[in-house]
Amino acid sequence: MKTKLTKRRIALIQLERSLAVLEDGDPVSALTLAGAAEEILGCFARRRGFPPCVELSAEGIGDIVERAGRARPPKKRLMAFLNFPRNHAKHQDDGRNVRVDFDWQGEAENMIFRAMLNHYNAFECFPADDRLRTWMRRIMPRQVA
Repeated sequence: MKTKLTKRRIALIQLERSLAVLEDGDPVSALTLAGAAEEILGCFARRRGFPPCVELSAEGIGDIVERAGRARPPKKRLMAFLNFPRNHAKHQDDGRNVRVDFDWQGEAENMIFRAMLNHYNAFECFPADDRLRTWMRRIMPRQVA
């Protein structure tokens, strides 16, 4: 049976499930789901004139590196660095990276946060889901009503 879904709804389903599986102890799946949602929501944010969260983070890191007196790395390279854990959870590239070592919990939480910020920039609100709002409220109590 076909079901018509908006891309926003797909991203929200992924984001809601990412938090649920994270709370169930599966940070790898949470990272993958949140990463998919973050990408979709980042495109929506860009259409509204806001750079996706990953680009803002890359700019901030570039600023810090520059202030430290070092050459600013290319934004594309910084974005690849920020997306490295997510991409390694999804792809097997050349077959040589058979084992990866990350703080999966922290990476999943970071990706959920990025997706939430992209949602805010895209739609001028955080998602309505109570679990997501409660989770975000712990991080940004004044910004999430």
